[in-house]
Formats: sequence, structure tokens, C-alpha cells
Amino acid sequence: MSKQSDRFQRAPDRYAQFRPRYPDAIVRRVAERLATAPVDPALPVLDVGSGTGIFTRQMAAALPAGMPVLGIEPSQRMREQAMAQPDIPSISYRDGNAERLPITDGAARGVLAATAAHWFDRPPFYREASRVLPPGGVLAIVEYVRDESSPAARAVIDFLARHGEARAYSRPDYAGELGALPDFGEFWEIRETATFRLSLAEFAGLALSSSHARKIVEAMGRDRS
Repeated sequence: MSKQSDRFQRAPDRYAQFRPRYPDAIVRRVAERLATAPVDPALPVLDVGSGTGIFTRQMAAALPAGMPVLGIEPSQRMREQAMAQPDIPSISYRDGNAERLPITDGAARGVLAATAAHWFDRPPFYREASRVLPPGGVLAIVEYVRDESSPAARAVIDFLARHGEARAYSRPDYAGELGALPDFGEFWEIRETATFRLSLAEFAGLALSSSHARKIVEAMGRDRS
């Protein structure tokens, strides 16, 4: 298991409880592109780095009934948390990682990554996406980006910087990376503003669900023992 995968082994229940859903408008836009792609509808949509299945379930609900969605996640505990959710017949989960997708060439209708691709080794991930997508298939990267001008978001960032682990990634330039590749044709970048209204407990839970908060959570556990 990679060090990145290990970050998400520790508290999948907190992740499932406090991580937000994705804006319905973004989910609908991606689902529309997938539903109208000129590709065999029997082919699955892959949600790579599916975690506890938040985006997986939203996407399955937005797609035409029965269109299969396959969540690919290297963390066993994250997959178990996803599979513990109410059953949706069109969804299945599989062990695997972004750099070596566990399906054959041309066998995916779409490849999705929701707040996950910044953890990937992206050059091999892009090669794998190109390999598993037939002509007309869809690659979609969806990310939450904190509004750092927000006092609440700034408080979380400062708290994690002071007490959490060192930041393990910088925000990728997906547009630049994909635009430089010959394997992908049309390209769209869509932004949607989302505001979350949280209780104090929800705000704290969301902050502590960050992968960079692992050291804080472990220290809290030691203090309480």
C-alpha cells in the first residue's frame, strides 16, 4: 500500500460523515456528458480514488438508470465504508489505483476523479485513462478548492499548517497538463461556487477529516487515553 493510501486508512468513518457532497449542478454536467458520449452504454464509468463513495453515489443517481459505475479505491477501509452504505445495484467497488487501472483496454465509458487526482502520479494516470477510454470516452476531474479569502476556510488552513502534517501536494494545473497531451481532444473547465452552512461540530469534523490532520487526530487520541 502506498503512503498516500495509508493516509486514508485511519478514519474512513470521519471522512464519510463529514466530507461534503458535490454541487448538484457539477454532478449533472458531468453526468450529461457521460450519458451522451458515443460509447457502448454497457461500459462502466470509473470513479478513481472513490474513497467512501460520496461522488460515486451522486454520479450513479444522476446517470441513466442502470448505467454501471465502478469505484476504484486502494484503501480497504475506505472501500468497506463505501460498501456499508445503502446498496445501489448499478455501483460496484474494486481494489486498484490510478496508475494501474484494473480493467482492460477501451473498457470504460468514463474515467472520473473527484478530489483525488492531486494525490495521483498523474502522467501514468493520464496514460491509463487514455488506455481504458474508447474514442468518445470522457475524462472528468472534479475538485473542491477552498476559497482562501473566507475567514472560516483560512482558519482551517492555518490550523492545519500549525498543528497538522506538512502539506503533501500543491494544487495541480490540470488544464495545462491535459492541454499538453495529444491523447485528449475537446476540453472544458467549469467552476461552481458552493457555500456550506455547518454547525461547530460539523466544521470541526470537516477540518479533522483532512488527510493532513492525521497527526492531530492521533495526538487527540493519545490525550484521551
